Amino acid sequence: MLARQTALVSENMTITFSELGRVSAALQRQAVRDLGPIWEVQATVDAFEKLEDVPLGYWPIIVMDEINTPGAAGVHEDKDGQPFALVQARPGWSLTASHECLEMLVTLRESLSSGPHRSRGKAVSNFWSRSVTRVRPPRSRIR
Repeated sequence: MLARQTALVSENMTITFSELGRVSAALQRQAVRDLGPIWEVQATVDAFEKLEDVPLGYWPIIVMDEINTPGAAGVHEDKDGQPFALVQARPGWSLTASHECLEMLVTLRESLSSGPHRSRGKAVSNFWSRSVTRVRPPRSRIR
């Protein structure tokens, strides 16, 4: 199973890289311990200081001052086959980042579109996408 790689990045000046690292570690633990066994998803969650530092193929979770989505603390989207999430920088942002990260990892795309994703004329990542959204775990381990 191919691991999905996510990147936690802050564009907010009050969130320190140390805080970002602690939240990233907690999200990583949550993805491996809680999400993976039930949803059959493998993922990494890594913190990066700048969006420009995020390697190709990672799905960014960007914490920012304004996400331009009225009434929402966070959103996850897919632009040209490249999943990403936006999280409003405000008290409790780490809970929103957790929600968006896990939801983004579970929302699988299954159309087997593979190739370079292009942004502003440049190849920025390779992706596999599938067009089916899972709405419940593939098998329940709770009895």
